Amino acid sequence: MNMKLSNKVRIAALIGATLSLSACGESDLVELEERQLAVARFAAAAAATPAPGGEDADTETPSTGVDLTQYNLVFSDEFRSGSLDSSKWNTALTWGPDLVVYNQLQYYVDIQNDTDFGYDPFTFDGEVLTISATETPDALRSAANEQPWLSGTLTTAGKFDFTYGYAEASIDLQEGRGLWPAFWMLSSEFDNLKPELFIMEYDGAKPNSLFHNYNYTDADDLLRSPGQWEVSSESFSDGFQKVGVAWSPQELLFYINDVPRYRIVGENVSSQDMYLILSLAVGGIWPGAPDGTTPVPSTTRIDYVRVYQLNE
Repeated sequence: MNMKLSNKVRIAALIGATLSLSACGESDLVELEERQLAVARFAAAAAATPAPGGEDADTETPSTGVDLTQYNLVFSDEFRSGSLDSSKWNTALTWGPDLVVYNQLQYYVDIQNDTDFGYDPFTFDGEVLTISATETPDALRSAANEQPWLSGTLTTAGKFDFTYGYAEASIDLQEGRGLWPAFWMLSSEFDNLKPELFIMEYDGAKPNSLFHNYNYTDADDLLRSPGQWEVSSESFSDGFQKVGVAWSPQELLFYINDVPRYRIVGENVSSQDMYLILSLAVGGIWPGAPDGTTPVPSTTRIDYVRVYQLNE
């Protein structure tokens, strides 16, 4: 095995272990308490925020988003063309399509490097990008590493990464058991903390919930996580949701529809360059396997992805 491939396998193995390990030290507990207090303060502030005109605000949508007048737009894709912008996106994870992580059931079709595969998970209608997952036809099972589903992922690895700023996407998620779409980030170098930042994860069996998470590796090479955070609202199952994270030194502040929902603080917040990932996974150790109620095809629609950084 050459060194380059070995590093890819190592990265994938570390990622694949994330949800199967639980190691919470004293510093994590302090961070967890701080986050719980912060969430309580956000909830109280949202309930008390007056709407324009002096009337009580809708607590689902108070005006508490990031003030983007202080930021520069450094990356964006509005997906208004009829094809994928290859100057911004790759159609494969850095370790390739054949290595299975999290016991997931999909094969991510790399249309950039396998143009004749026989299935394209990406479609454009001039307004949004749709990633579609479908059951693998028998004729493609061998090419799909015997995985029972075909799907797609996009990453900006090697094309765009950043340290600190505000990353946001508008995403329409489909209900369905076993569906696991995510908007997330990985370290470009994947050393030291080896951070993984899940701006948004979704369990298709819980259509009214969105999840935030952050993982890192400590000095003893043990995987740590302050904990996955679930935010629930009936509105999440209806149309596009705006999800984002404000990332600054020693702080991650997660937003849903401009409302701050989750805060992580501490020295183990990433200070490394990170790149973006959009994915529609199927099955795995978190959401479980799809069943007869899972839509075929299943879709995730993305209106836009944007990254901002503070004015210098």
